[in-house]
Amino acid sequence: MILKIRPHFTLSEVARMAGVEKAELKALEERGTLPPARRNPENHRVYDFDEARRIVGLAAPSRRRRIAVVNQKGGVGKTTTTFNLAGALARRGRKVLAIDLDPQANLTSSLGVELKDGDPSVEELFVDEDFDARNAIRETRIPGLSCIPARPRLAGVEIKIFDAFLRETILDRKLEPVRDEYDFLLLDCPPNLSLVTVNALVACEEALVPIEAQTYSIKAISDLTNTVALIRSRLGRGVALRFLPTKIDGRLKVGQEILEAIKGGLKERVLPPIRTDANLVRAPMLRAPVGFAFPRSKGAKDYARLAEELLREAPAEPAAGPSAAGSGGAPGAANG
Repeated sequence: MILKIRPHFTLSEVARMAGVEKAELKALEERGTLPPARRNPENHRVYDFDEARRIVGLAAPSRRRRIAVVNQKGGVGKTTTTFNLAGALARRGRKVLAIDLDPQANLTSSLGVELKDGDPSVEELFVDEDFDARNAIRETRIPGLSCIPARPRLAGVEIKIFDAFLRETILDRKLEPVRDEYDFLLLDCPPNLSLVTVNALVACEEALVPIEAQTYSIKAISDLTNTVALIRSRLGRGVALRFLPTKIDGRLKVGQEILEAIKGGLKERVLPPIRTDANLVRAPMLRAPVGFAFPRSKGAKDYARLAEELLREAPAEPAAGPSAAGSGGAPGAANG
């Protein structure tokens, strides 16, 4: 089953995106600052995505941001977060490019992107020096949300680029031409600290780290922060780490205890948590982020809150993190 997506926004939705009253938008239209809105059959004002984005940009301009969603542990909610955060940001009038860097290609399938033989994917960005990233971008059914898809054969890209010149910066260079075309680039990383993950961290200024509270691992966070420190010291690229507790079950005391431990240890770098919700599992089956598929669900509310938090705050400043002394190895070999 494929969910039908409404291709327009109402006056109330656009006013909420822009953080203004509906009357203010009407006044801007009457003064000629905004072109007259189109009307639906019920004679209500409606806006397509580009119109909504323009209004949001006038009312609440924001700095373009590049965020890697990363954790070397599998099953913590990286793809779920990339998928649903991208949808929540697009629903708020931001233009988003979601990049699938996981050979499992779950983000690609969740967005309903189907690749035929010969269609380019994210692999070409790594292995073809002359490849233009724009040629791999696919539009999704969600207004404002585009995707660079992945194939399972991405798993072999590490070997192909192992001896490449400046191999850790390949993705950064390939994404340079498209950065100014999107408000957010969200990179869904594979469950390891491989060369592909290092490329994602080098290409981004921020990293969002989902942490499953039931399997909270200090070592995993330590390994990641050491990798970030190596990237900063060896390549001069700083990455600001933020942590996102996921799969929080308020009925379980242990989950709450772990959540408090996360907040106590990581303090202001912890983002509002994501609660357990079966709708987060159902939404990819409908090929639509939870905010579109189940807009009243806990998952939709939590990812909406996360999107609003990111839009409200200034981008975090990259930090060096813990000393990488004694870590050994180059960033590209962080996986051991």
